[in-house]
Amino acid sequence: ISKAGSQAQTWGEMGVLKIEIVQYRNMQEKLTAQLGAEVYEAFIDRGQASVAADSPDLRDIIAKIRDTEAQIKEREERYRKLGGKEDDLQK
Repeated sequence: ISKAGSQAQTWGEMGVLKIEIVQYRNMQEKLTAQLGAEVYEAFIDRGQASVAADSPDLRDIIAKIRDTEAQIKEREERYRKLGGKEDDLQK
């Protein structure tokens, strides 16, 4: 019974990690779209000839994307350590 309970707990943790990974991936997609919209606005609406990653409008979005990537990697690693399969992490 103890072994079954332990396995159930592991599966529960894996399920939570998979949900969190999906949520972070969705957040990352939204941030990437926001970044694209900001770049488009800079070029088209404001008529800028170029944009830089360290511009205030882009810097915050890029930082959030990087943080999201780190969160995804961390959770994927924890999932693997619990015995999760790589195929389960594919979109």
